[in-house]
Amino acid sequence: GGVFLVPVLIGTIKKNFILDSGAGEVNISNELELVLKQKGVITKNDYLQIGLYRIADGSVQACRRVKLKSISVGGFIVKNVTASVGGFDTPLLLGKSFLNKFKKWTIDNSNNSLILER
Repeated sequence: GGVFLVPVLIGTIKKNFILDSGAGEVNISNELELVLKQKGVITKNDYLQIGLYRIADGSVQACRRVKLKSISVGGFIVKNVTASVGGFDTPLLLGKSFLNKFKKWTIDNSNNSLILER
């Protein structure tokens, strides 16, 4: 469908996220937030101030924010990644709060892969 899906591991939960370099932060759904809380990956101490986000249709939405202790993609583990929490139907987005932790990242269109460089 014209998007790149990236397998992401948060705690013991593996989900496919949409690579979205236009998203300022990683975005998780309420559903994934609940699972991560049940597994102890997110605790009340991990929550940050509410954030305001301009979404694709131009409207502004207030969302909870959480600091994820670590996210694993491929062989890389990235610590302390800020994520916004959207609704239950919100897509999982791998945004700039993850990508900016790397010196360089590129997409290899010949084999549909994300290349991360520290």
